[in-house]
Order: sequence, then structure tokens, then C-alpha cells
Amino acid sequence: MKIKFGINCWSFPKTFPIESALKAAKEIGYCGYEVGIGLEDFEKFGKDEFKVKFKRIREISESLGIKIPSVATGLFWRYNPITNSEDALKVIKAECEVASLLDAKIILVVPGSGVSTLSYEEHFEKATNFIQRASIIAEDYGVIIGLENVWNRVFAGPLEFKMLLDKVNKDNVGVYFDVGNTLPHSLPEHWIEVLGKKIFQVHVKDFNLSELKFGIPLSGSINWEAVRRSLEKVGYRGYVLPEVPPYLGDPIKAAEDSFTSLKKIFG
Repeated sequence: MKIKFGINCWSFPKTFPIESALKAAKEIGYCGYEVGIGLEDFEKFGKDEFKVKFKRIREISESLGIKIPSVATGLFWRYNPITNSEDALKVIKAECEVASLLDAKIILVVPGSGVSTLSYEEHFEKATNFIQRASIIAEDYGVIIGLENVWNRVFAGPLEFKMLLDKVNKDNVGVYFDVGNTLPHSLPEHWIEVLGKKIFQVHVKDFNLSELKFGIPLSGSINWEAVRRSLEKVGYRGYVLPEVPPYLGDPIKAAEDSFTSLKKIFG
């Protein structure tokens, strides 16, 4: 099973310089690093300083020999694609621009959050329309969209998520699968088996059902043996990237411990 190990940028403190995070990731043993864009980046989109920042990140990553496979963002919680599609599409454009500057292939997209003012069916229609429009933008930049399963009060199970993908019906739209986000309402191995080849990339973190909190892989209730078997079954060969919070007392220890867990799970 040729899984590649990457690390999400949010596994390091926000105050930790990007140069230090990339260097630490490489030294730990990761071959990939996922870059994120925040509100401060989005507000500078289209300006020279926006391009300068991400071109510099690419230079650093190339000098260290660590790939940047994807671009993530938390901005879809601020700009809900279901109720604010125009601003959410601007986020898509910003992600695509960053991906092009970094030579990344995947952008992470949250397909919206549930609101009580719309029917469940309307959520599907509005999300479908948004994603189809986003896919056109992504195609122009030569990147693909990974829709992440999150705690968003809609599309909560694998069959519903597959239904959304079928309605969108775009080759450049798939799943950015988050293992830990499936609990407590479903099981990650079921998601993997249902979504199969449409899984473009994988985030990993654990979830403890007793304490109701996320954590380092192998620290919670996820059946990691079942996850590994299911990924093998569907022939997944991409990156797995821990998306875990950093420890308060050390900026790189959570990334180190996550790497140790990945080696134990995936070999």
C-alpha cells in the first residue's frame, strides 16, 4: 500500500513561521505539506503581496524537497456556499490561484452548512449549483476539487455525499475525506467503501467517543485497521495528512506523534 504522508499546516501553531513548519515537516519525515489560506490572505487576493507570499512558500518547499499537494481553507465557514455562493466562489478563485502558484493539484472545499430557513432538498440544489460553478473555475486553473465531509448539519452520511457527487457529475470534483469527522454519527470505513475512487485525498485525526474530542491518530475510537483495509480495498494511493491541533507546550510534537501513528497504521 503506497500511501504518502503529508501534514496539514494547522498542525503547527499559527505563530510558527511557515519556513520553520516546512523544515520541521521535512525533518520529521513527511513528503507533503498542505498550505492553508486565511482571511488575511483572502483580503489580499489579487494584490502583489498575495503572489509574493505564495511564490516564496513554493521556493522554500522546493529547496527542502517537500511537495505541496493541496490548498485548504476554513473560509467556507465564514462564506457559506449554500447561502452566500458569490463570496464562496471568490474563495474558490483565491484557492485556485494559490494552488497555481504552489503547483498544488487539489483544493479543499466545504460544500456548505445547513440552515433552518431552507429545506433539505434546497440544500442539495444550491450546493450542486455552487459546486458545478466552482468546477468550471477549477478547470480553468487545472486543479481538482475535494469536497470535505464535515460537521455541517447536511450531507452527513456516505450515501448522501455520493448522491451530491452524482448530482454534480463533474470529473474534477471528488472527496477530500476526513476520517475523524465521520464519528460519532457514522463509520469511516463505510464512507471509504461507498465513495471509493472518488476520494482524492485524505485527512486523518482521531475522535474519542468517551471524551467527545479530536486527537492524534490512535488516541481515540477510530478503527484504524478497518480504515487501512478499506483504503487498500478501493486502491487509494494518495496522501494521508494529519489535521490535528498542535500541543500548547511544543510547536512540532503533535506533528511528530502523528507521523509515528501513521507509520504504525500504514507501515
